[in-house]
Amino acid sequence: MRLPVLADASLTVNAGECVVLHGHSGSGKSTLLRSLYANYLPDSGHIHIRHGDEWVDLVTATPRKVLEVRKTTIGWVSPVSTGDPAQFRRWRW
Repeated sequence: MRLPVLADASLTVNAGECVVLHGHSGSGKSTLLRSLYANYLPDSGHIHIRHGDEWVDLVTATPRKVLEVRKTTIGWVSPVSTGDPAQFRRWRW
């Protein structure tokens, strides 16, 4: 069974900004974070991350590019975040 999660979501965060994700249990906070880290991929849409001088779409990026972006641009500490992105690409939400 598929659940519609984060329909029509849009978020812009500038360098140096601090963002709080606040909401009820089951509202999609963890799903959003896992998507921003490319552990989960959306069925449609894009996740653009400014990586150095380029924009990278994490939805279409290769696993190698995702690892590069994780290493130098974004960070997240979680037991699942250390996994191989190729493994998680099978998970579609």
